[in-house]
Amino acid sequence: MTQMPPPHGSSPARPSAPRRSLSLLLLTIPLLVASLLVPPHEARAQVILNTERYQMTEVEGFHLNGDLSGSVQRGNRKILNLSTSGIVGYSAARHWPRLIFGGRFLRDDTRSILDQQYVQLRYSYLLSPRLQTFHFVQAQKNETLLLQSRWLLGSGLRWTFAETDRLLVAAGTGVMGEWERLDRGRLGPDDSSELDAVRMANLGVIRWSFASGAQLVNITYVQPDVTEFSDLRLLNDLGLSAPITDWARTSASLEWRRDTRPPSTLERDDLSIRLGLSFNIN
Repeated sequence: MTQMPPPHGSSPARPSAPRRSLSLLLLTIPLLVASLLVPPHEARAQVILNTERYQMTEVEGFHLNGDLSGSVQRGNRKILNLSTSGIVGYSAARHWPRLIFGGRFLRDDTRSILDQQYVQLRYSYLLSPRLQTFHFVQAQKNETLLLQSRWLLGSGLRWTFAETDRLLVAAGTGVMGEWERLDRGRLGPDDSSELDAVRMANLGVIRWSFASGAQLVNITYVQPDVTEFSDLRLLNDLGLSAPITDWARTSASLEWRRDTRPPSTLERDDLSIRLGLSFNIN
């Protein structure tokens, strides 16, 4: 999980080698254990993308961030899972445009697919140091989730309630239009292949920065249909990252997603573990 530098030019104290090793150990062991306890799901459910992890504090000038993660399974099944995502943007005065992108490559014994492709163009106008607008257009495809295409168009406001060298608390709300087209051949007989909705785009962020430079972040999305609140999509991402160098961090997260009305061939809940590296150029 990539994090922007702290505001006002401040930076966490550089961790010593023992502290850094301890941070990496504490980061990795619990999530590796948790990954053994989470049963694999062949049919995942939910389509919310967590783009907020790239933009919890404002930066000045050009910035480029990237994440790499992957896993390999051999034995009864041979599975390769590689994911990449990132952001490139430029912040000047009150204007902050950025492009967020990502994809995943999957290969098993029978086939290879480029899955979970997405791109989001996002723009914010800073009304004050703690209040900004957000406007976005997003395109997405995901063969695993039966998505042939998904388009979003939305706007809203994001407030920062607390921001110190250690603590960040922020929340946002807005409205977005959603247009989904699903793979008709892989749906149930009563499922619709065309899903259109107007949803609220609510989010909450809490980040705690340790003296060692490690960061614990929880990000929550709540997206109900404005005409029928029982049609609800949720995401909660709890992540921990630790610095390796001035420009690289190791990261891990536990992500839970829920869709109250998925296609009948998919499940309502997803639980996933991600381990990876993030890179930052400012």
